[in-house]
Amino acid sequence: MRTPAETVRLMTEHLGDMGVPAPLSGGVSPFNVLVGTVVSLRTRDAVTLEVTKRLLQRAPTPCELAGAPLCELEELLRPAGFFRVKARQLKETARLLCERHGGVVPRNRDELTALPGVGGKTAAFVMGMAFGIPAVCVDVHVHRISNRTGLLATRTPEQTEAGLMRIFPREEWTGLNHVFVCFGQRVCLPVRPRCTACPLKGECEWNP
Repeated sequence: MRTPAETVRLMTEHLGDMGVPAPLSGGVSPFNVLVGTVVSLRTRDAVTLEVTKRLLQRAPTPCELAGAPLCELEELLRPAGFFRVKARQLKETARLLCERHGGVVPRNRDELTALPGVGGKTAAFVMGMAFGIPAVCVDVHVHRISNRTGLLATRTPEQTEAGLMRIFPREEWTGLNHVFVCFGQRVCLPVRPRCTACPLKGECEWNP
């Protein structure tokens, strides 16, 4: 049985050049990462790249975003999934950043998740990628692959987060998300995974 480190190494080597995570398309400043991560939810990477860039060009700071008309934000976000909801959330988040945090994105998980539309997954991504605070960001890919490959046997993303934090050293937490997401998009698809091309074949529920 492979160790967790060996599993991730095989995934990483198989993927080769993974590029940068789509939410980082606007850069690694905390505000840009926060905006990009919210845009990326239920949205394809190519659309995330396009929409995040366009939105940040129009409103590069929280206060500029807070002051932008909602209808304009909706139009900028239109290609993304749930664009009307995201427009309201981002506008309100920007307002709270300006009014409560001096226009600065907080680095505290509780303060981040108090912002509209920011759940544990988004908070973990921002903490890890923008602030360098080790955090495990669990999305559908991370949860699915962790269980398919036998790394974990969990029912919820919260259990998966706790499990990955337990079996991987702290310094590796932040990088796990990008590897798992790329692997989930290219190889371990939700339906009809490409098992014949998988470096982990023989050690998951799909290809025993």
